[in-house]
Amino acid sequence: MPEKEQNHQKSVFEMDISPFRILLWNALAAIFFQLVVYWASSGDYVHFLPRTHYTIVLGFLMVFAMFTAVLSVSSHKPDAYWWKSLVSYALLSVSTGFTAYLFSGMTPDEAGPFRWMFFVLTFGFVFLLAIFRVIKWLVKLAQKMDSRLPK
Repeated sequence: MPEKEQNHQKSVFEMDISPFRILLWNALAAIFFQLVVYWASSGDYVHFLPRTHYTIVLGFLMVFAMFTAVLSVSSHKPDAYWWKSLVSYALLSVSTGFTAYLFSGMTPDEAGPFRWMFFVLTFGFVFLLAIFRVIKWLVKLAQKMDSRLPK
């Protein structure tokens, strides 16, 4: 009886996903949820705080930061991935922050501590990227030192 060939599905780590693709999906999802909150709060039954739009933005910035940091490990060109990630993060924060301003009518300063939260999240993102880059460097160094480790 011949063995059936197994379909090898690519791992996410083998795909080398661009940060711009992650930016696109996060921006679309953030804007979608902001629209849902805007439409739901325009009715008589459900009322959201105007700063809910900024909460959505911060949530998707965190999702973006986690995905890009983890997927940076599989990048073939770490320097290019690093800069694409930073540019993508800036584009995501500006675009979704602007839509939050449009939907809520409040600046981040008026919405409470959101300006400070943007600041902290941005530096946390850069720090997270740096941690994953150091981890990748250490793994490559260990593989170089011990040729018995799988590559």
